[in-house]
Amino acid sequence: MTPSKKFLYLCFSFLFGIFMGSFFHTYYIIYFLIIISLFLLGILWKKKHVFISVFLIISFLFGYSYVNYKLDNILKNNIVEYFNSEVELTGKVVKTPKDDLTIKKAIIKVDDFKTSILITTNKELNYGDEVLVKGELIEPQNFNNFDYKMYLANQGVSGIIKNPEIEIISENHFFVFDIKKRAEEITLKNLSISKAGILNGTILGETDNMSSELKQKLGFTGISHVIAISGTHIVLLCFIMLSFLKYLRIDRKKAIIITFFFILFYITLIEFPASAFRAFIMMSLVLLAELLERETDSFILIVLAAILILIINPLALIYDLGFQLSFLAVLGIIFFNNYFKEKLSFIKNDFLNDLVAVNFSAQVFVLPLLIYTFNYISLSSLITNILIVPISTFLLIFGFVSVLVSLIFPNLAFFFYAPLSLILGYVLFIVDKFSFMIIKVDNFPLIFLVLIYLITVFIAYKIKEKRFEFYI
Repeated sequence: MTPSKKFLYLCFSFLFGIFMGSFFHTYYIIYFLIIISLFLLGILWKKKHVFISVFLIISFLFGYSYVNYKLDNILKNNIVEYFNSEVELTGKVVKTPKDDLTIKKAIIKVDDFKTSILITTNKELNYGDEVLVKGELIEPQNFNNFDYKMYLANQGVSGIIKNPEIEIISENHFFVFDIKKRAEEITLKNLSISKAGILNGTILGETDNMSSELKQKLGFTGISHVIAISGTHIVLLCFIMLSFLKYLRIDRKKAIIITFFFILFYITLIEFPASAFRAFIMMSLVLLAELLERETDSFILIVLAAILILIINPLALIYDLGFQLSFLAVLGIIFFNNYFKEKLSFIKNDFLNDLVAVNFSAQVFVLPLLIYTFNYISLSSLITNILIVPISTFLLIFGFVSVLVSLIFPNLAFFFYAPLSLILGYVLFIVDKFSFMIIKVDNFPLIFLVLIYLITVFIAYKIKEKRFEFYI
């Protein structure tokens, strides 16, 4: 067994431990597996794979224990003793407050407890502000088959205070988030709220200015991934930065280091969404491999990226849809992209062939989870992606440049935002015309989802072994 295979097996064992630990919250299984490990070590001492077998169990135990440790810190924290009571808490705003057009939501890291709370308020708050909060602390409640409690736990939140009294103890301004806030304001000043919402979503990862109706239409047309910050954004920005530095005749190694810090600054600005963070890790490893003159394996890179993200937040595996969709899309591209490119060879234009193949391959793994989660199938997804994706690259590049120039030279904003308005108008037109093309899928059983993914993985394996064929 090669070292890389051993590494992958250990990673998968760790991932499986997190997966199981997310559903089972008893520690008896740990004692049982420790006994099994010792038993294997005793009877297989001289066997070839005894140590890797034991390490696989240890890796599983670590993943299982780690996710339960994180859950205990959030769901069994001492703060839960104060549910349904009036409390007075001091803490710090640890994420940029979100505004859903009706009310602001902010996450406060509480000083006296190793956890956070969610507050809803109309008060203007900024990242890093130290605040005193007074109000009734309540336990998050699930609704409409949505596990809201675990959704908040994934963000480190234990409880909620609605419309509390807030006293700002000290204000803190971080220049990164001040830049982001200023960029949003310029966009809102120069575009309609719908167009600004799409541009801010594409460039800054902020969808606060989008109405729930627009968000729903984007989902119905299957182009939410175009608007949301994705791995494609990071890869494209990385490529643009490297090309620009090459044009300036900067040494390749220095260009790689500069690009790394530029992308790090950018994902800090957009506050580390799962898809962007995954792409950042993968691109960082690719750039590091180039610096060290080493070859890379895309599958190992994506596994490494997943492990690093889950070490930071193991709850993301089960309770972060963005994390799941991001990795599933990349897996689909890794396993199916070349296959679809070959089968779509009748599309002679290379760009269009790549575009359709990437969308097909990404959807193979993503579509079942989307249907299970949102209970509908978008019939227009392929059409809208063909109509929107080609201009999304231009929208990203020109939008990024427009925002940057407008920050430096506000008086020139109009000259950039006028053409951007036309492009965004086209996007809204497509979204509006195709959003009705959906089929409702109610009561999609979990067992069906599992079976679909088992079959898909089997097909991916057969394709890799070149022992599978179907015709399109």
